[in-house]
Amino acid sequence: MLDAGEVVSNTQSGEWARVRTERAGTGGQLIEFDYRLRGGGAVAAAHIHPNQTETFEVVEGEITIQLGGEKILAKPGVRYVALPGVPHQMVNHTDEDAMVFSTTFPALRMDELLETVWGLASDGKTNRWGYPNPLRAAAIADEFRSDFVLASPPAWVQNLVFRSLRPIARLRYPGTYVPVSRRRLRPAPENGGTR
Repeated sequence: MLDAGEVVSNTQSGEWARVRTERAGTGGQLIEFDYRLRGGGAVAAAHIHPNQTETFEVVEGEITIQLGGEKILAKPGVRYVALPGVPHQMVNHTDEDAMVFSTTFPALRMDELLETVWGLASDGKTNRWGYPNPLRAAAIADEFRSDFVLASPPAWVQNLVFRSLRPIARLRYPGTYVPVSRRRLRPAPENGGTR
C-alpha cells in the first residue's frame, strides 16, 4: 500500500504518479493521484474497472481521453468520469508533458496495481510496450480482477486465457510486485517470505 506523498514511476515510459490521498486514510473509500504523462505517453492500456469509478481532470497540458466509444480532447478545468464497466484510457498526444489529477473510488487496491505494473516495466520485466509475459499477466489479472480488466479482447476471452494459465502462473509469479527501487523502503515480511 502506498502512502500519501509517495511516487511510483514507470521509468520505461517516463510516466509517474504521486499519491495525493492514500486509501488507508479514507478507509479504502478513495485514492487520489497526480499523474505526469510524458509527451507521447499513456498511463495504461485501454481498460475497465468493474467495481470502481475513476475521474480525470487535466491540470496542465492536454491529453486525449478514450471514454467509452468517445475520444475526448481534454484540456484543463473539466472533470471526466469513467463509471464502472466503461472502457477508458489516457494518452498524451502532444510533445509536452501533461499533469492530470485522478480519483478512484472505492480505492480497492489501485495503488498496488499501479506499483506492480509500473514496477515491472521499470525493472525491465516487460516488453518494450510495458506488457509482462503472459504467465505474469495471468497472475496479475487474477490478483487484481476486482480492480482492472483490459478493454479488449472481450472479457470472456481474457477469462478463458487467464483461467487456463492461472495455475502455472501462480506457481511461477506472485500477483503483486514491488520495484527494486522501493524494496528497501518496505519492512521485511514477518513470515520470512519473499516479496
